[in-house]
Amino acid sequence: MQNRYNAAVTDNLAKPRRPWVRIARTAAITLASSIFVILLLFYLLQNKLLFYPERHLPQPPRSQVPEVEVVTFNAADGVKLVSWWLPPKPGRPTIVFFQGNAGNLAHRSDRLFDCKEHGWGLLLLGYRGYGDSGGSPDEPGLYLDARAALAWLRSRPDVEGKKIVYQAESLGCAVALELAVAEPPACVVLEAPFSTLKAIAAVVAHGTRDEIVPFKQGKAVFDAAPGPKKLYELNSRHNDIAETGSKELRAAVAEFIEGAVKGR
Repeated sequence: MQNRYNAAVTDNLAKPRRPWVRIARTAAITLASSIFVILLLFYLLQNKLLFYPERHLPQPPRSQVPEVEVVTFNAADGVKLVSWWLPPKPGRPTIVFFQGNAGNLAHRSDRLFDCKEHGWGLLLLGYRGYGDSGGSPDEPGLYLDARAALAWLRSRPDVEGKKIVYQAESLGCAVALELAVAEPPACVVLEAPFSTLKAIAAVVAHGTRDEIVPFKQGKAVFDAAPGPKKLYELNSRHNDIAETGSKELRAAVAEFIEGAVKGR
């Protein structure tokens, strides 16, 4: 019995080890750990990767649009929002504009000129964490900001509630659409959208050479929208839609908005 035991022990010790098994196991553990760390970093830094706010908001261009005002109101969670406001002419529609993820209101001041030309009201919404607004940007917070902007507009006697229009660019399209599902406007105007559109009249403009939001995503938004609707395909990139479309695009958008609010 003793000899058999010794022989079994000797046989086991004589079996060659397999170093590649140990190496593979170590590599698998290292890879899994690395993926976990990367995903954790993305989760923790997702707002910094998505939002690029610019602080230090300058004064609005009153030399060109003397009627524009700096207004403040609070979101439901108490965050102070600093926005720019151009009152409408009597009986004219009002636009609430939802900007993209970078910069601040000063980079959208050209919107004031178009609205002044048509006699439209315009609220350039200052998201939380952008310009002089308080707080820090995140997705739920921006949805609260949108609701606060609409509530503020509805509280004003010079704004006709049935003639409120949502206009948005890029990331702002998601904010506008989230609000539109709950609080439908007269129409929405989307530039380079990437989300889903439900049960609302819309005009969609998108550059076919968009390097950030693929054109097919904007086309999918348009296809999902019931009529009346219009799609404008521009030979532009993501950040030059307004410049590329120029007068033709602005005229088409104005015609669509006027048609949407007519008779309301």
